[in-house]
Amino acid sequence: MYKSQRRPAALAAAFLLLPSAALAQDETDEVVYVTAARVAIDPEDATASITRLDAGAIEARGAAFAADILRAVPGLAVSRSGAPGSLTQIRARGAEANHVLVLIDGVEANNPFTGEADFAHYAFDDIGSIEVARGEQSALWGADAVGGVIRLTTARPHADTETELRLEGGDFGTFRGTGRLAASFEDGWVSLSGSAYRSDGIDVSGTGGEDDGYENDTLAVSGAMSLNETVRFEGSARWVGYDSQFDSDTDFDGRLNDVDRNSRGDTVYGRIAAVAEHAPGGIELRHEAAIQITDDEVENFAAGTRSGRSLGQRLQGHYEVTARWETGETGHRLTGLLEHDRDRLKSFSGPAAGSNQTRVIETDAMAFDYGLDRGSLDISLSARLDRHDRFEDSTTWRAGAGWRFDGVGGRVRASFGEGVKNPGIYELFGFFPDFFAGNPNLDPERSRGWEVGWDQSVFGGDAFLSVVYFRSELEDEIFTDFSVFPSTARNASTQSERSGLEVSGSWDISGSLSAFGSLTALDSEENGVAEIRRPEFLASLTIDWNPADTPWSGALSIDHTGEQTDTDFGTFRTVTLDAYTLVGGQVRWDAAENVQVYVRGENLLDEEYQDVFGYHTPGRGLYLGLRLTGG
Repeated sequence: MYKSQRRPAALAAAFLLLPSAALAQDETDEVVYVTAARVAIDPEDATASITRLDAGAIEARGAAFAADILRAVPGLAVSRSGAPGSLTQIRARGAEANHVLVLIDGVEANNPFTGEADFAHYAFDDIGSIEVARGEQSALWGADAVGGVIRLTTARPHADTETELRLEGGDFGTFRGTGRLAASFEDGWVSLSGSAYRSDGIDVSGTGGEDDGYENDTLAVSGAMSLNETVRFEGSARWVGYDSQFDSDTDFDGRLNDVDRNSRGDTVYGRIAAVAEHAPGGIELRHEAAIQITDDEVENFAAGTRSGRSLGQRLQGHYEVTARWETGETGHRLTGLLEHDRDRLKSFSGPAAGSNQTRVIETDAMAFDYGLDRGSLDISLSARLDRHDRFEDSTTWRAGAGWRFDGVGGRVRASFGEGVKNPGIYELFGFFPDFFAGNPNLDPERSRGWEVGWDQSVFGGDAFLSVVYFRSELEDEIFTDFSVFPSTARNASTQSERSGLEVSGSWDISGSLSAFGSLTALDSEENGVAEIRRPEFLASLTIDWNPADTPWSGALSIDHTGEQTDTDFGTFRTVTLDAYTLVGGQVRWDAAENVQVYVRGENLLDEEYQDVFGYHTPGRGLYLGLRLTGG
């Protein structure tokens, strides 16, 4: 590649957003970012704020659910409505939960019905990396990427054959079992995995009633195979089945009642792609044609009787071509994209029910992304045109630049962009006679934002620090108007303004001890009033200890969420949720070769806290586990 002559200094400056665990990879692996340009690029080329957690960082966090791992990422706030298995939302930089696009092995995982990804069911043990791009990313990734993109990718095998089995049990009647078999061969690789999670849960209502349990089963397969030196096929499929019990406000007084309610869901994410790479005339070309599907079916039950069923389905196809070439000392990258998206909703609440309906929304898009690298300078430009069958056509863009100061091991970067979020099918057509009716006249939301950051390498490259200031303005924000009956969705007439400071870094303290962490200060207001469920302050620290001369190892994580406002739906007044700190940790013992016994804990300080007003959360939990590996 044309950057090889300056890679060491550049990587030291570009990896500032990576936890130290992410740097300790197999030497044959090259760290690349995908969310920054849709195709793999060097971290030093990225002009937006991107954090990447690799398998080592994920394991150091020790959590069973992806949402708790993501607390380590600056700018991300987690809102869980009770115990594991309850609705779990993630907001990036103060944006709404449905403003974050989630990709699982390249498949858009946002539910076509609600428009957002529910992290309640992401209990995956086969994830090899998590990548998070923050800020307006619609120019690259479309309408769901107003606040950012979160990309979860299955681990690739590094040996001919790899096996792993994990068994874990502990408080709240929790059992967790996972297994993985992966293999690499001359022409490709394949990974098979499965998991089961069971928990008796807690009484989410806090009234002293029965516990609300949760069950989750996951099966996944992914792989790639090369036909020749030019063409290869890639594919993945993941099924998630769950049964989540919950409490509900059945008497509409704004307080949860201890009732027998549960949701059963089946979700399938699938993708198949053909990739061709060749270099005619000195220009490196990469073609990708892909089809992917998200199929999300949910059934709701009241006292064992089905009360409703919904199906959200997205079928998407795209063709993408990327060219890379050089003119003198300047490197160029140009990507073009053609995409078609078809979202379908089907809901059924009983014979002749008014909420029964089938809806379809289709979108065609074309986009380009250009990257330039010349010495210390990096420039990126992106633009996208979406043509909708329900809304006016929308154009989004993004521009960024970075300049590296090799003499001080630092880099300054800035980016500007515009994002758009189309109303979801639920907001347009959702109908629940007791409390909500959709609004088919909604306009899309539009966000404009910018950021400027400084990335710095210190201690001879053993530590990295990044400081970023960002600011965004959102117009036509969609909100639920509870002043009418039934409530409905409307566009706000005022602007939502969001700004903040993100500080993140990592430190390879010694050969056996490393740490990574982040701080976020956020101001998110709508017409001068603080928006709900946006903490003013977030902080995270993870310390990982892995000595080479002892069978013992361990990790500690500390996640702080500051005060935030919410709505008391009993009085419709704004309330303040107290700040809280969650401490987790694990102690690991290598009992024999490829045999590890561990104890891990969650909420070790036994904090009483709420992410959502009225929804109680678990106290201290301790879990004993056994992990067997091979390969």
